[in-house]
Amino acid sequence: MNPSSQYHDAGSSHNARQLEILIQDLYDGWVVLCVVKLRSRGVGVNAKSFAIVTLLVLLGACSLKSRAVDTLAEVLGESEAVYLSDEDPELIAAALPFNLKTLETLLETNPNHRGLLLTATKSFILYAYSFVEPEARELEYTEFDEAELVRRRAARLYRRAYQYGIRGLAVEHPGIGERLSKDPELAAAQLNLDDVPLAVWTAAALGGTIGVTKDDPESTADIAVVGALLERALSLDENFESGTIHEFLFAYEAGRVGGSLVKARMHYDRALALGPEKRPSIWLSWAENVTVTEQNRREFLGLVEQALDFDVNLHPENRLLNILAQRRARWLKDNVDELFLESGT
Repeated sequence: MNPSSQYHDAGSSHNARQLEILIQDLYDGWVVLCVVKLRSRGVGVNAKSFAIVTLLVLLGACSLKSRAVDTLAEVLGESEAVYLSDEDPELIAAALPFNLKTLETLLETNPNHRGLLLTATKSFILYAYSFVEPEARELEYTEFDEAELVRRRAARLYRRAYQYGIRGLAVEHPGIGERLSKDPELAAAQLNLDDVPLAVWTAAALGGTIGVTKDDPESTADIAVVGALLERALSLDENFESGTIHEFLFAYEAGRVGGSLVKARMHYDRALALGPEKRPSIWLSWAENVTVTEQNRREFLGLVEQALDFDVNLHPENRLLNILAQRRARWLKDNVDELFLESGT
């Protein structure tokens, strides 16, 4: 396990607490300032009137605090684009933990802020998928027990992302988490166009949890929820984030028991058509989810080489994920003999 992980988590928690204190100080300072100004203008403030004035000031301060949280939520939401366009994965890996704890601090203040809940869902997925899972992959064939510990950490991060996603959906659809567990398709049918981002990333979070805990029956039992959320989102907005739903759906069809490779291929082709800037991740997802299962070594290596040859600067808005995809491609190429029983096609 990365020895700096605990340091990052502890440091991020401390910094997030400092941010919480800063917000509270601004809030308290506004209250005091308003009372002082009233007194400086000759307004008498006895016990009764002080209570009334304080109530009015607190209402104003609450509004100020709410606006401050809204502003920070907007800034944090926009930071995703900055992260995804960066060329230095290590810099982003070090920065993300503080971002995550800041989001959680703000959610303590405003627990039903859908924008914050969506950003938290996506950010925890980004951290788990881009920086924790790869650590487990590097250890997989040399230090199995250590790799398992890292996978469990990734599962916890994905699960936290899922919980934030469900909370976001529940703002407009109270009780949806419980309904999804009982009847996924019926519950998902209640979602509308405004719910698509939360539906997609909530499904991705749950899919990530299942992907790193394949031996856990309790986790895999939720696979139908992933499909229901993605299918509903697809029916509402096929073009969402340049074909992201199709990318998730072909992995879903290829990876689940009873899935359809015909449907997987259809979603794969649409994902490629709608998301050229994300092709390395799409190619590698197909390679890992389908060609390994089919033991098609030739197609696997062809897709890996395509990913390695891709110009990551061609689409700067997705530079970080494409750099990380190439790292993944190099690992797959180096470990091809572990994935295929024979050296032929």
